[in-house]
Order: sequence, then structure tokens, then C-alpha cells
Amino acid sequence: MKTEKQQSQSNQPTFGTIKGNIQIQRNLYGSDDVLSLCCLKVTLLDANNQWVAEECTDDNGDFAFLGTPMGSYTVIFPDSIVYQKQKFLPQNKAFHYEFPVDLTSEKPLVANLHVHYSLPKSGVIQGYPMESLVGVNASA
Repeated sequence: MKTEKQQSQSNQPTFGTIKGNIQIQRNLYGSDDVLSLCCLKVTLLDANNQWVAEECTDDNGDFAFLGTPMGSYTVIFPDSIVYQKQKFLPQNKAFHYEFPVDLTSEKPLVANLHVHYSLPKSGVIQGYPMESLVGVNASA
């Protein structure tokens, strides 16, 4: 006969899900001009930085790693996105393309990995090139 502790352990999930979204901010038609692109590659590494899986975003910019065993992982996003011969970049130079994720029986779903890219705004100040990024949000 199973004890209560054994029964509760057998009911705990052994697999989890990691999901999120990638979007680009074009600013052609105002600040809400956001595109979601398909086929952007997102990579999943294990705690030893070994490749586990790759997923591509769907038409809505969504990706998901389904049925992932419990453990510690790193999700790798693109360092830039080229769309219509324009290079979209993340929020700032301190942006990290790698996000640590822990799947546990208490937290088998990580669903808040949303990354936003935008075009750099270039200009010249006192003869020196200046590059700053606007309208970008990167969060995990």
C-alpha cells in the first residue's frame, strides 16, 4: 500500500513547458507597429550548456519547448533580426541573449519569455557617430 508521501510524489509532473514570444517594433505607422515573424530560431541548452532542442517561432512569433524534463536550462534568442534588409536589435548593448530557466515540479510552466527588437536610431553629435536604441523592451 502506497503511503501518502509516495502518492503525492507520483502525482508531481516530470515534464514541463517553456514558451514565449519574439516581436519587432518597426515604428513605421506609430508606436504600436509591431510585427511577429515566423521561423526565428530559439535554442534550448541544458545546465551543462549542451544542446537540448531548437524551436522556430510560428506566424505569431510564439515558440514553445513542450515536454521538457524538469531541470535547469538556458534559452538562447537571436542577437539580431534582419527583416526587409533592416537589422533589428534588442534593447541595449547590455542585452543578454541567454535567459536561465528552471523547471520544477512546483513550477512546470515558464511562459513569460517575451523579447522585443527594434531598429537602431542613428545620428551624429559633434562629428561622432551616435547610436541609440528606441522603443525596445526585452524581458524574461
